[in-house]
Amino acid sequence: MTTVLYFYWHVQRKWFHLIPAISIFRSRVRWDEANIVEIESTKPVRQKITEPKTPGSFEECVDGEHCETNAVSAFDDAASGSRKGTKESDGWTSSEDEAEAMEQDDDDKNLSFKEQRKAHYDEFLKVKELRQKASLVEDESDEDNNAELTKGKGSSDKSADRNREQKLSVLGAIGPRRRISMKSAQSRSDEAGSMAAEICSQIASIFSKPTHPYPPPLDVLVNELTAVASRKARVFLYGVGREGLMLKALCMRLAHLGLQAHLVFDMTTPPIATGDLLVASAGPGGFSTVEAICSVARSNGGRVLLLTAQPERGSCVRHANAVAYVAAQTMADDEEGEGNELLPMGSLYEGALFVVFEMVVYKLREALDQTPEAVRSRHTNLE
Repeated sequence: MTTVLYFYWHVQRKWFHLIPAISIFRSRVRWDEANIVEIESTKPVRQKITEPKTPGSFEECVDGEHCETNAVSAFDDAASGSRKGTKESDGWTSSEDEAEAMEQDDDDKNLSFKEQRKAHYDEFLKVKELRQKASLVEDESDEDNNAELTKGKGSSDKSADRNREQKLSVLGAIGPRRRISMKSAQSRSDEAGSMAAEICSQIASIFSKPTHPYPPPLDVLVNELTAVASRKARVFLYGVGREGLMLKALCMRLAHLGLQAHLVFDMTTPPIATGDLLVASAGPGGFSTVEAICSVARSNGGRVLLLTAQPERGSCVRHANAVAYVAAQTMADDEEGEGNELLPMGSLYEGALFVVFEMVVYKLREALDQTPEAVRSRHTNLE
């Protein structure tokens, strides 16, 4: 019993002088253990997150009076710190201030994101522009190489290195798929050029073949058309299929040269008469319609010029006053031998007609003394 009373007296003596400090501390900060998990906006009482030291956190004291002095000074420091913080910040930080700080952080993040997105978009535009200019860069590089070759070997090597680096930079930007498509396009272009050269070579070879005993077709056509122009007679032209298309092209150019040229079966074709000329084509040697038209022209006093690749065995030859022998493949002999893969059936003959007609127009313009301005002035304006 005496021990219990002594303990009670000792505790009362130890904590009696701390009552004023505790009351001051409670007026400043209240620690609510129950509401510690609540967020700031819903807390019923404003409180510090950092818990102040309590008497229980001090080290165990040997001397009772020394412990009392430490406790009083600790609470005085806490109270003075609370008053100082209150004067400087006018109270604890409110939830509105924290919200404003968070909004400022969000604005900064949005601005940074927009800047990065704009940088990526600008980079995309640059790559797109490089892709569009890739072919131009290669063409310009080739021209630069040709120009540098005239300045010496040393300068040309430097130019080649510079152009190679430029091409590599462009190719690196456009990507492997684009490089493959560019190579494919170039290969297709090379193939088309090779085919065109072969076709032109085959057509050109026709005019180097001997036509004996017939004169060259160019001479026959120029002589007959010049004679018609000199006597101011009319020219009629007729052919079937693709041969007829070539004769239509010639008819238009003859009209440009000032001749009276007409297509058979046109609504405005006049009757043929003595002194007029019929230019007809029968590549394989004979067509029933061509033979009939030639017969009518001869019976009405007209002159017949026949274009053909079979002058010896065609049925139309017997109606012709003049024969223009074009030594080309037609449907009469396209099945003989290996044939022609590039120009099948009568394509070679028809292509040769187009070429020889262009040569005829050139020769006639010189023979008739027609200027380019005069030829152009006769072109229709109803188109």
